[in-house]
Amino acid sequence: MPNKKDFSHSRTPLALTLIGASFLSAFALTFLSQRGSDYWVATAGMAPGHQIVSGDVQREHLDLGSNASLYLSSLDNPHGLVVVTKIEAGEILNNQDVNSTSNLPVASAVPVSIRSVDLAAGIQVGEALDIYWVIDNQNGELPVQPVLILGGVILLNFDQNSKNFGTDAALTVSVEETQVLRLLTATTHGRLVIVRSHV
Repeated sequence: MPNKKDFSHSRTPLALTLIGASFLSAFALTFLSQRGSDYWVATAGMAPGHQIVSGDVQREHLDLGSNASLYLSSLDNPHGLVVVTKIEAGEILNNQDVNSTSNLPVASAVPVSIRSVDLAAGIQVGEALDIYWVIDNQNGELPVQPVLILGGVILLNFDQNSKNFGTDAALTVSVEETQVLRLLTATTHGRLVIVRSHV
């Protein structure tokens, strides 16, 4: 029968090896978690022309490797920058996606109400739309040529339910700040027709 003392001595190296391996794995996990940096990630979708505010982005710890220089790190301040290309929620802010307000016009989210028959079928949030101003002929008045009020505006929101029930459709579009008054003025007389820019 083997001696208990010899048996315990034979298990000691194994126990020491297991303890050492656990320390090494813990060290490796700690080292790997330290890699990378904090980067700015979009918390919501943003259309071109949108000026970034605090609720639009958050910091996340990521390891981007050799591509790190292409993205905005926590050392950069994205607040106040203007979005150049459409950004989806959860997307890391790329240096090419934003620019300073001094170079680009700031956009505003403008709500408009459109008759359901004046709204192009199949429109989707995020696509570009053209807005025309149309005057209906009344009491034998001379016809007025439709006018393109704004072209290529981005659709931010669309109440599909109102269109389905045949009532006015509620839309929110991204409009350059200097063009907001032009759009709102067009809503006071005549009607607006929404046309899809690309079919």
